[in-house]
Amino acid sequence: MDTLLELPLILFTLLTQLAVGLAVFAALRQWITIEGSSVKTRNEWIAILALIGVGVVAAFFHLGKPLGAIRMLANIGTAWLSREILTFAIFGLLAAISLYLVYTKAANGWMLKLTALVGLLAVFTTGMAYAGKAMDAINNLIPLVFFMLTVFTLGPAAATYFVEEKTHALLTSILFPTLLASLIVRFVVPFIWLSGNAVMNTTGQNFLASPLHWLHLVALLTGLIFVRNGKSIPTWLPIVLLIGELLGRIAFFALVVTSGANLGGVY
Repeated sequence: MDTLLELPLILFTLLTQLAVGLAVFAALRQWITIEGSSVKTRNEWIAILALIGVGVVAAFFHLGKPLGAIRMLANIGTAWLSREILTFAIFGLLAAISLYLVYTKAANGWMLKLTALVGLLAVFTTGMAYAGKAMDAINNLIPLVFFMLTVFTLGPAAATYFVEEKTHALLTSILFPTLLASLIVRFVVPFIWLSGNAVMNTTGQNFLASPLHWLHLVALLTGLIFVRNGKSIPTWLPIVLLIGELLGRIAFFALVVTSGANLGGVY
């Protein structure tokens, strides 16, 4: 795939998954959110809403006719793409309501949890939407696994900017096993692809030969090293992890081979 052509989808998926991750961990810390409605908490929900907005705007640039975007809701009953658009629209609306409630110091724990749950549902629809039938390597649950790992990597990492340091222990208790799982999964999957058909094998070779893939793994390993104490997350680490996830997302969209790539060749 042409990376520039896929840039809107790269930004959309990455930014919205970061927004969902922040919403999930805001909900997990809902007792802190309800108590006092600090400036940091309000800023967190502003960031969530801004990430959703930028991600959605970026996605419009992937459409041939952006003004006809509403038509993508026409096939909710059969198309995962339509379901993805609908669930992210609902997630954005709930995030706006949550921001209002936090801002007015009327935050409701159940509203925050509902927002997070709908956000996770939206990521589920994204995972299903990108499990393309023409892409043997990812015509399965791999996109969903990758995307959920991004949510639970960037969510607790970025949440450190909006909480007191004493709360870092809660975040690292989730971030460390997620980083470990992500490192293992993303290292192993390309080798599994090598054992598949010609299309899958080529995808595996592309990943193993790409600096994007290995730099992503380096970012994950760096995270593991610096959160292993389980006490605090360095200020710079969320940025490193975000860059790593960006590189991994570019690899996902640029290096996966479609079945059409081998038309006219020997399978």
